[in-house]
Amino acid sequence: MKPLIGITSLFCLLVNMIFWSSLLFLFALLRLIIPSRGWKKLWTSATVLLGEACIACNSSWIKILHRPSIIITGMENLKKDHWYIATSNHQSWGDIFVLQKITNKKVPLLRFFMKDVLKWIPIVSIVGWSLDMPFLKRYSKEQVEKNPSLRGKDLEQMKKAFKRLETNPGTVLSFAEGTRFTQLKHDDQQSPFKNLLRPKAGGIGIALSTMPFITTLLDFSISYESKTKSFWDFLCGRMSVISIKVRVIEIPQNLLGKDYSKEKGFRDDLKDWLYEIWEAKEEFLNSA
Repeated sequence: MKPLIGITSLFCLLVNMIFWSSLLFLFALLRLIIPSRGWKKLWTSATVLLGEACIACNSSWIKILHRPSIIITGMENLKKDHWYIATSNHQSWGDIFVLQKITNKKVPLLRFFMKDVLKWIPIVSIVGWSLDMPFLKRYSKEQVEKNPSLRGKDLEQMKKAFKRLETNPGTVLSFAEGTRFTQLKHDDQQSPFKNLLRPKAGGIGIALSTMPFITTLLDFSISYESKTKSFWDFLCGRMSVISIKVRVIEIPQNLLGKDYSKEKGFRDDLKDWLYEIWEAKEEFLNSA
């Protein structure tokens, strides 16, 4: 029965994404053809509405096929017209659908940090481009050492991406761990947390530097009852018992109005702050 649910879920997902990505692409083209700031705000609002409709449709088939049991705390006092930066622990591609489902029309549309390689997936590329999601190409220390001209390029990419989000309220979400949790990655990192990888401050730091009007962080902690968390497990409905804790955290004043690429003190303070958030997240995951 579960494999049949998985196949049906995949079919619903593909049909839904193809339909809405086609409409998003048309509106995004209009935004390019008529590039004035006033019109851009209108087209951006239209693409956001389409994005929310797409999420609502995904949430519908998830509700029908998976019958999820989601216990959420901390969703009070969220604002639709407020700017947020958000972060979450990351265990599965299913996290994206869960986060979209619980936040849709409660906060501004989530914009995820997307890995540059995802540009080559047509539907993902169209949706990401239409909704101004930042595609980021990160360079390793080894790559930078071999080619010093790459130094700082990933930061410049982030700055350009965030500049496109200035016209309308938004929620920029960074999976601060940088990748999905696995025990192998955890052991390689020698992470001090049992259920989490070490948080990386880069994405959040550049977002704060580029968009100083963001003063609030949304911290999502997701716990699945299921021990297996592949995307196929999600599609099959095996990850439907979920506990989520949401924390609305005011960003400390010493982390606002700083330049992440130039101020080492800011980078250190931000890293320490994220580790404090991760300690609270770990406590929830241990008790969930």
